[in-house]
Amino acid sequence: MITVFLADDHALVREGIRRIIDAEQDLKVIGEAAGGLEVADDVARTRPDVLVLDLGLPGLSGLEVIRLVN
Repeated sequence: MITVFLADDHALVREGIRRIIDAEQDLKVIGEAAGGLEVADDVARTRPDVLVLDLGLPGLSGLEVIRLVN
């Protein structure tokens, strides 16, 4: 099972991506966040295999989040 974390400030985008992922048997969404600060904390806690990340997040940009979780 591949775990995925979704990070986008638009709930509709997160919902759409979640539906696509939920349709796949070997993928599982383990968390979602709308802001950069939230993403950094949640990703450190959940340790997903894949992070789907919007680069234009409020708080911390997606690039800043990548630096923190890398």
